[in-house]
Amino acid sequence: MAARKGASLQPPPEPSLPPKFTKIRAVLDEQVSPGGFVNVIGLVKDCQLPIPTSGTDYKCTLTLCDLSTEDGEQHGLKFVIFRPEASMPQVAAGDVVLVTSARVQRYQANPLSLITNRTTSVRVYAASKIPHPPQSAQIALAPGVAPDKYTPGPQEHAYVACLYHKIDKSLIPDEQQFQERAAQSLNVKSKFSLLKDVQEGGFYDLVVQVATDPYVGLDMTSLYVSDYTENPHFYPHAWQGLSDSTLGGGDPYGYGYASPSTPPSNKQWVGPYGKMTIQLTCFEPHATVIRDEVRAGQWIALRNVQIKYGRDGRYLEGFLRGESNDADPTRVNVHVLETHDPETVDPKLKEAIRRCRDYTREKNKQIKAVKAAHAVGLKRKASRSEEPGKDHLNARERRRLARAAAEQKEKQNLINEELRLNVNDRIICEAHNGAYSTVESILEPTVYETTVDGENAALVLPFTCAKYTARVRVVDFFPPALQDFACSRVPTEFDVLSDNEDDSDCPSSSSEDEAAAGANRIWEWRFALQLEDPEPPPTSTRKNGGKTGQRPRLWVMVDNIEAQCLTGLDATDLRADDRALAQLRERMFTLWGDLEEHKARAAARERSRGEQNEKQGKSRRPPRPPLDSSDAEDDGEGGNIGEVVSNKPFTCCIRQYGIRAKDQEGGEKWVRCFGLFGTKICT
Repeated sequence: MAARKGASLQPPPEPSLPPKFTKIRAVLDEQVSPGGFVNVIGLVKDCQLPIPTSGTDYKCTLTLCDLSTEDGEQHGLKFVIFRPEASMPQVAAGDVVLVTSARVQRYQANPLSLITNRTTSVRVYAASKIPHPPQSAQIALAPGVAPDKYTPGPQEHAYVACLYHKIDKSLIPDEQQFQERAAQSLNVKSKFSLLKDVQEGGFYDLVVQVATDPYVGLDMTSLYVSDYTENPHFYPHAWQGLSDSTLGGGDPYGYGYASPSTPPSNKQWVGPYGKMTIQLTCFEPHATVIRDEVRAGQWIALRNVQIKYGRDGRYLEGFLRGESNDADPTRVNVHVLETHDPETVDPKLKEAIRRCRDYTREKNKQIKAVKAAHAVGLKRKASRSEEPGKDHLNARERRRLARAAAEQKEKQNLINEELRLNVNDRIICEAHNGAYSTVESILEPTVYETTVDGENAALVLPFTCAKYTARVRVVDFFPPALQDFACSRVPTEFDVLSDNEDDSDCPSSSSEDEAAAGANRIWEWRFALQLEDPEPPPTSTRKNGGKTGQRPRLWVMVDNIEAQCLTGLDATDLRADDRALAQLRERMFTLWGDLEEHKARAAARERSRGEQNEKQGKSRRPPRPPLDSSDAEDDGEGGNIGEVVSNKPFTCCIRQYGIRAKDQEGGEKWVRCFGLFGTKICT
């Protein structure tokens, strides 16, 4: 009886930290990597009241502590909350907060902290209502608001009661001190400013993009920065830039000029033009950080930048000096900002990136407009030079040209009528009516008639910008494996914008750096199709293997947007997603029939031939589509299936364009290319 009585007096074991929850000390000691998600339970020891941001959300910061931080340290774990003001948690000193699915972040040089995201839930236990264990703390749980979907269970309630009554309360300020500190957090005046609003004599915090690589001096570093806003007191950086042959390119920041504000040459410039960029001179300890970590194109946060006129007194410049009166004079006020995670990007940075994106698009539109106007002027000039020649045509020549045009139109009508029979009606395109072009006619070079030194001359253009509607068949594709139809790229800074679209005017990264292989990559379609006319022409004057009547062929590129239109699928890792690969194979079977099976058999024969060549010491380059489709003859380097492929012709839209490529001498030349557009496989 005594033994049983003694056993009944033993206290129940104290509740331990519930599973899937992390100690605050583990986060502070960086046992959790930035970017990961954690669940924590802690007491509130400090609160910075909600303040508005540049977006629709408010920002509130809580400081949390638990039993793992009872070591006399004054700091705790910062928990940053971005939410509408009505959804902010209401807390008091000592309240226990249960946080689930918070993201771990590294903000500038501060210790690791937590930040909310779309899935974060915050539940608050009122300190005044938490009972002594072993009673449950459920009675102290405040009602949750809309984002807080997590419902704590009995194990969490028991741990909250144990934590609150066991922790050293000296870590928690009294209610009066807590409220005073919270109220003071609203009195902090923000020094953040856009460059368009800075004035001489002021000190500002900035979020800017680096326009040039830093220029390193003896005890300072100089660079140009911009946030893509315009200030009338900035140097007007011109499109053509400035240079001085006497400096030999060794003075990129203009220190040898009469004006120290003269910007560098365009070869080093990645920022905007006009009055959007300011020169920044940084001294230690900031200069070393800029020299080692900052490069052109990066976004950085700057604190306490002094704005004043430069030595010439004409343009505003920025100066970043050491914090001589600060408690920590070694503090660095330059921080490189990350742009890849939309949930952790500061709203100020996101707005700056948006302005950068809009500026880039508008700049390229203006460049295209200038080029187009120049081309129209050349065409008008050429047409005026040709008009006298037309006046000299006699009646016989005019009748001959009219008959040739009529014969060509009649021939085209016959071809169109024949091609309307037996076509694949499951493939549709933008242009349903009008004349159809043949591959042979598309490949014909464009001749430009002009006058040189008073004599008529015919110039063969390397390419022309044109669009065609054609009836064709697919006879080959590249890459040879469907798994390689999608490729990946490293995310760019514009991907954080919710309204960002794939735009050729915006720079993008396609680096295949192995170090980024484990990062969250963006997948895009990229493949090519080889097309031919459904029927061979009766005669052919084109070079095509030397065989008269052989069907001409051309390669068309299919980019990400047009592949989405064609297949109705988004690109993904086809080597890891068997379902997406099966869907793609089914869609492409509608387009090219049994072509893939024929290519598989041809590849098997090629491997067998390659093994024989290796035994004989021969080598063979892997097949790939040529850049210029006019050179896409069946020369054994690709497109040679060796079997008759069974598939129906279909209607598609083809565009012709030009790209710059390296020639054999190391220079550049224009190369004609073709692309598929506006074509869709009906499912």
